[in-house]
This record gives sequence, C-alpha cells and structure tokens, in this order.
Amino acid sequence: MSAFIRHFDSLIGVDWQTISVIVVLCGLAAHFLKEYLATPPMIVFVYPVLVLFSALVQHIFVQIELFPPKKLDQWLMWTILATICGNIIGILLVAALARLRERLGGRRAATR
Repeated sequence: MSAFIRHFDSLIGVDWQTISVIVVLCGLAAHFLKEYLATPPMIVFVYPVLVLFSALVQHIFVQIELFPPKKLDQWLMWTILATICGNIIGILLVAALARLRERLGGRRAATR
C-alpha cells in the first residue's frame, strides 16, 4: 500500500510545465477527435481519459528513468512522446468501450 501511495503522490506532484504541455496536446487531439465521435459533446468525457493516460505514461517514463528531466530538449521530446502514447491508449480504450456498448446494445435490441 505504501508503494501505491508513493507512486500516486509522485503522479500528483508533476510540475506545472509538464502538465501544461500534456493538457495542451491532449486538447488538440480532442479537438480533432470530436469530429469522429457519434455525438461530439461526448468529448467532454474523452478528454480527461486522454490526459489521465498521458500523465500515466509520463510517470512511467520518469520512473524507469528514460531521460534526464533537467535537459529541456529531452524533457520536451519525452513529454510529447508520452502524450502521443497516452492519446493512443486512451483512444483505443474509448473505441473498445464504444464497440462493447454497441455489441451489448445490439443483443438487447435483437432479443426484443
């Protein structure tokens, strides 16, 4: 339990520069993604998922020490890469949940 609290604390304690880069890049991805949603207002629920997974990937990169966070160019490159990976994971998760919902909804409509 102590390890979980330590990781959660370091995830919450990310500096504001990293969070701002992640939030802006996820916002851009969400803006372009809303055109492909069945109901575009659902982007309100997709955007936090994208930010969450991007922050988690950034946290993983920091924990396995892939880059020195003090070098600006490497920090920005790895933050952008973490955001890209987080967006891909988030989009795949949302698409899988939507597909599962359609399958379950299709079965209910077929049984009626």
